[in-house]
Amino acid sequence: MGREVVVTGLGIVTPLDCGEGIDAFWKKLCKGENSIRPIKSFSTSGHKCNVGGEVAGFESYLNDPFFKEHDRCLKLFALACKQALEASKLNPSSERIGITFGTILGGIESGEEYLDSLFLNKTSRKKNLLNDYSVNSIPAYIAKRWHLSGPNISVNTACSSSADALGIALNEIKQGRIDVMLAGGADVLSEFVFQGFSALDALTKDGLVRPFDKNRTGLALSEGAGVMLLEEREHALKRKANIYAQLIGFSSSIDAYNLVRPRGDGEGLSLAINKAVTESGIKLDELDYINAHGTGTVYNDSIETKAIKRSLGKKAYGLKISSIKSMIGHTLGASAVIEAISCVMTMLTGIIPPTINHETADPECDLDYVFNKACEKEVNVSLSLSAGFGGQNGVVLLGKGSK
Repeated sequence: MGREVVVTGLGIVTPLDCGEGIDAFWKKLCKGENSIRPIKSFSTSGHKCNVGGEVAGFESYLNDPFFKEHDRCLKLFALACKQALEASKLNPSSERIGITFGTILGGIESGEEYLDSLFLNKTSRKKNLLNDYSVNSIPAYIAKRWHLSGPNISVNTACSSSADALGIALNEIKQGRIDVMLAGGADVLSEFVFQGFSALDALTKDGLVRPFDKNRTGLALSEGAGVMLLEEREHALKRKANIYAQLIGFSSSIDAYNLVRPRGDGEGLSLAINKAVTESGIKLDELDYINAHGTGTVYNDSIETKAIKRSLGKKAYGLKISSIKSMIGHTLGASAVIEAISCVMTMLTGIIPPTINHETADPECDLDYVFNKACEKEVNVSLSLSAGFGGQNGVVLLGKGSK
């Protein structure tokens, strides 16, 4: 048997918990609480949408002078890393630990501030704006803060970014190059990304995110961070670590079709599902639950449903499916790892979080979605699906820690 990879630490920051931690996140998620609100950090005047998911007050939980003058995206990721390290009870100074970091826009807040100071003569609030803007600077600062000398890898593959970060970390450990990796992602809600999605007419028009509902009108942009501490199983057992779950498979693909719209038949995402399942060695009958990408856009939800059917056939109708984006919005490059963490919590608690705001059935979305209220079910194996712009697809396959 080859090297197995387990999850021994979790860190999460979303608009639901605002940095309070995994227990607060999970409690509110399972209650079906909606964190999508009118945006306060910038003006949405002139747009059809005025809502998003903002993380308020999380800095009080970070409380680290090292990050005081740095970018918001770095701070989000730093808090998630801090939580994961603390949960793992691993001493960073005693281990060679690597980092894989997935993001779409990284330090876009610093980029916007730099341009304001350059062209609008606005006074900058902090120094080194371009240092914080660089995507690779975020994991580099994390490495500096906790003295992590392993591989330090930044990934930008649209909304699949943190799925690919998990997959790269998985392979680093399985190939024996390292025993411990921090893997995750972060993105912030910015005026730049809001303007872009608004121009594409992809944002919700009624203030709600309604995945798989016939009357869905679009997604809500959000911000957040998620981190898993991944560890080789024997390494974890030797130090008597708490094992949350096992990362048993990963695959990625690209539709090679359109720079924005996914391929209509779901073939690209289906290919990634097939590869992840096949290479993990599990059987389709072992799958229990899918945490869907589920953005609430017309195209994504119907095409994702087609992809699931394409890969799983009749088995697709026997699986529970939910989309937590209905509650926390689309956290961009962080979404995949946040949703993978949700899968871990589902396996630990036997609770599947709901897809809220559902009112009207869509005949094109006819699988067993968990609508409006959480349900109880023993889940031993779960899939987390990601499907981003450019047809970037990422599939993460997780199992219970004892599997």
